[in-house]
This record gives sequence, structure tokens and C-alpha cells, in this order.
Amino acid sequence: MNLELITNEVFNRIIEKINQHQTEIEAIPGKKLLQCDDMAMAIPGYEAVMLDTLKDKNDFLGYEFLVISKLTVDEMSASVNGVAINDKTRALRQFLLTGKDVYVLEEGLEYRMYKAIANPVFYNVFRDHEKQLELCGVRIMSSVALESMLISEEKAVLPKTEKKETRAEPTIVNGLTTVKYSTVKKLINYELAKKLAAEPNIVLKIGTLVTPYANDVFKESNTTITFI
Repeated sequence: MNLELITNEVFNRIIEKINQHQTEIEAIPGKKLLQCDDMAMAIPGYEAVMLDTLKDKNDFLGYEFLVISKLTVDEMSASVNGVAINDKTRALRQFLLTGKDVYVLEEGLEYRMYKAIANPVFYNVFRDHEKQLELCGVRIMSSVALESMLISEEKAVLPKTEKKETRAEPTIVNGLTTVKYSTVKKLINYELAKKLAAEPNIVLKIGTLVTPYANDVFKESNTTITFI
């Protein structure tokens, strides 16, 4: 019996198994996010795909969420009314219709550039459009806040039922009552703020993100926010 031949045969079989396993790993599709415009975001665990590179701009299957870095006044007005005027607004509409998350970077909202010089009444028309988008499920925040939120969500392994909770009940540990938070969500948008503002005082976890218009809701309702 040739020991060298046996050794080579065993080695070749091991290499074959390794290559087969590697092929199976590469075949497993990763999570993908769809991005518009020219801003590329690097989110661990996600493959970023630019809308302009898609051959079929009507097929959005397989994408977890949509990120829009720029939204013109025309695109905002059209989207509020469910009208698609280009590939971007068509993608935004389709993602909302299919129940997927849409994120718009607040620094990319064109109408905000005119805040200092615009007619106040006319400016408020677009401010209302922004609120309408948030009510429709669009989440508007800064790029830094978005990256931080997505990275933290990717790191945190939480059951889906826990993400749906809006209030954390107090628990007792060693005879001491822990803090009762008004919500366990990491992002407070306009819609959630309106619900929370029913209480004069709310308690949020340190690091919770509050959108500008959500903050306006709390100010108008004289709600006191405590971060613990």
C-alpha cells in the first residue's frame, strides 16, 4: 500500500470539501439596501446597491430598505400625493406600498435651504409635506443618526416582538424598581411623538434619537423629556 497515494487522496478530499463549503457560503445572499443619488453609506451587514445601477428599476425584491440622500421640492410634493415623477419617487412609493422602510436624510431636503429667505406661509407648505411623509412611514434623520441607528440595530440581537413594544414596564430587581421608560424605541419620529406627548413627562433611554419635528411636538405640548 502506497502511503503517499493515500495521503494525497485524503488531502484532495479535504480540499474538495473546503471548496464545496466555501461555494455554499458564497451562494448565500446577504442583506441588501437600495440607495438613491450619489451618497454611498457603509452599513455593516448590508450590501449597498445604487438605484442607477439597476437594470430593472421596477424590481425591488430582496432589498431591506431604501435610503434617499436628496429630495427636491418637486419630488417631495409628488411623493406626498403618491405620484412618481422619476425612478427615485417610484422606488419611494413602491417601498412604502410594500411595507418596507424608507429613510430620507434631512440634510438632503431641498426646501430647508430656503428657510431664511422663503415666504413663511409658503415654506410651511413644504414643512407640512415633510410631516405627511413621516406620517406615511418615511423616517427623516441625519446621515450620522441613520448610520448609528442601523449599526446599533445590526449589533443588537432582539426578538421582533420586543421591537414592536412602545412602552417598557418596570421590573423589580433585588427589591428595587428599575426605570419605567415611556418607550423602548431608539428613534422618536413625528407620529410616535404625538402619541407620547399625551403625557406631561416622558422618560427615554440615553441615546434615543428624536427627529426635529418630533422635538417640535414635545415643545408645543410642553412635554418634559428626561433621558436616563
